[in-house]
Formats: sequence, C-alpha cells, structure tokens
Amino acid sequence: MNPLKPLLIALPKGRLEEELLPRLKGTAFELDAAALKSRRLRIPMADPMLSAILLKGADLPRYVAGGVAALGIVGSDILDECPVDLMELSDLNFGVCRLSLCAPDGTTLEDLKARPHLRIATKFTEATGRWLRQEGLTAELVPLQSSVELAPVLGLADAIIDLVQSGKTLLAHHLAEVSTLGKASARLVACRGMYLAEPDRIGPLAKALTGLLRQD
Repeated sequence: MNPLKPLLIALPKGRLEEELLPRLKGTAFELDAAALKSRRLRIPMADPMLSAILLKGADLPRYVAGGVAALGIVGSDILDECPVDLMELSDLNFGVCRLSLCAPDGTTLEDLKARPHLRIATKFTEATGRWLRQEGLTAELVPLQSSVELAPVLGLADAIIDLVQSGKTLLAHHLAEVSTLGKASARLVACRGMYLAEPDRIGPLAKALTGLLRQD
C-alpha cells in the first residue's frame, strides 16, 4: 500500500489572513511560526500530514481547482470573479464585507444613473457587469487592482464598486455607499477530484476546519 502523502491547504493572504491565522493557533492546523516568517512556499502545520500555502486573490481557487491543494479558504468575492470548477463546502461567515457602489459624498444613485457617460472603477468586473444588467444601466468599466478609492478623487471614474468593511477608507476619501450589491465572506472550498477520490480523508478535515472557523 502506498503511504499517504501530506495534504496541502491553500490559505488567503491579506485581509482574511489577519482573521484566519489567530484562529488556527493551538490546533492541528496551526502554521509553523518559523516557516511562516521565512521564504518557504510550503508551510508545515502542527499535524505533520498537513501543510499550507499562502496565496493572493484569484490564484487561490486555481491552485485548488488544479489539484495542487486539497482544500482552500477564499473570499466569495474572489470565487464570483474566478469561475473555476470547485466544491464549495461551507460559508465560514467570517471576514464579512459588503460589495458596494460608492461615490463622492452627496451623490445619489439617481445622480449616477443620470450621467450620460458613467464610469465605474472596480476590480470586481464580473459582479459589476451583473449589477449593471440588473439595473438596466450602461457604464464604462475602469479595471483597477488596488487603491480603487482614488479613482473618483482624481477624476478617473464617477464611482467605484469595492468591498466595504468598516467604511473608514471611504470616509478618509470623502466617499459614501450609494448601493449595496451583496455580501462577501470566507468560504471553504475543495478540489472536486481529490475530494471524491478521498472523501474519508478530506471530508473530516473539512468538517474540522468548518467547526473551528465558522461564525454563526
């Protein structure tokens, strides 16, 4: 019989990472502190049969869908923008944000709809496109990957569609939420092929992670 290989779990960098890593401490999923500070790609976990890789944005679902990682934790906003074949196992209900249309203070949705040439800056082009179709609107999309809130301030766009958590960044740039498109939160996903091939191994890990991380 072939010995079992350690399983790789894909974890998110950035906003979700800050909430996630403290919750893993003292569990089988805790990341090795020394490896975490190094340049190592695979980071051992407390369970010797598990290791982690930290990934940004749309890269994470692709590593899971491609069978590199058995499980992954990723924001639903990323999943909506990256249509790959994954099993979405659980809404972990942390890292909750609103995906909102935001514009300079005092601007209403009606004001934006009345613009003859509406420009919206966002990195969420798929979600924005769906919302525009629902609203019966036409707009020029300005794709940006960072500092989206600067676009209305510097005249690159009339409004933005971005994730909002505390609203402090909007306040600092004299922006306000005009409309909410939906909610985003952390999701547990699995590689479909690996999960179906080893359900007795990956299923309990997924259940343990969900029980550990899910906020009701």
